[in-house]
Amino acid sequence: MSHIKENIIQPAWNLIANDSRIKKFYFIPWLLSIIFLTLLLVYQFVYTYVVIFKQQEKALEVILNFFHSAYVTEVLITWAIFLLLYIVIIPVFEGWLISYIDKKNHDSMDNSYDFVWAWLYRFLPMFEYSNSTSQFKIISLLNLYLFSIRFTGLEYIALDNVIFIILLVIWIIINIMFSYSKYIIVLENKKAMESMWKSTKITILNITTTIKLYFWMFILNLRVVINFLVFLLFPVLFAFAITYITSKIFLVVSIIALSILFWWFILFLGYLTAVLDVFTTAIWYYAYITWKEKVKDWDDDQD
Repeated sequence: MSHIKENIIQPAWNLIANDSRIKKFYFIPWLLSIIFLTLLLVYQFVYTYVVIFKQQEKALEVILNFFHSAYVTEVLITWAIFLLLYIVIIPVFEGWLISYIDKKNHDSMDNSYDFVWAWLYRFLPMFEYSNSTSQFKIISLLNLYLFSIRFTGLEYIALDNVIFIILLVIWIIINIMFSYSKYIIVLENKKAMESMWKSTKITILNITTTIKLYFWMFILNLRVVINFLVFLLFPVLFAFAITYITSKIFLVVSIIALSILFWWFILFLGYLTAVLDVFTTAIWYYAYITWKEKVKDWDDDQD
């Protein structure tokens, strides 16, 4: 445990504590991420509620009213742009962050050109890896679980729960095995499949420590639940205010206050997400640096 703290956790914490620029710069992609993932969960939750409690007619009425509204084109264009930015920016910034941490670790950030190239470093392999493994993210499994509940109904929810738990175990094993893939892509110029194979090898040779790190990071990532509750709560509060506040003045004040509070939560959660993701990325980076020499020695022994 002292070895993990000294060689992995402490250097990662020092990076967070001493580099304010990285947290501010990384705020942008993870603000997009938190909005996208939470909206996706809220959509699945609302859709599941509509199907289970037979509210399809009301939901269809709301959808038809939306498509006949004056702002439907603007909303769809905005969503398409947002989705494109999310798909492209996340792997770009992930590659940039790993390269930046590596350059900081080796004191090689000599000029601004290093910073720019680090930002775009290994984009295509990272993009390929991000999209090829997206179905193994926990959020994807939650979407699949909610879809199965809608499809089978509440009478089969016990079976859905058993299948969900089995798949969750499989998803966790796959994620543990691929823990080092992004770092291998960026730092060793490997392709996506090569990186997943080597990451699996590193994980097997350091299985106990990797499992510990993964579950610590898994607990940190439970912040998604907070994001989900915030995005679910505020629409309910807005609907409550519009329905039950009869005074126009109080209604306007309530809407403004809720809007300010909502955006404050979004900014706070975006900053918190950025800090935690920089921290977890740094932890996996230092773990990768620590264990890759062990893999190299093992390969030499095999030869």
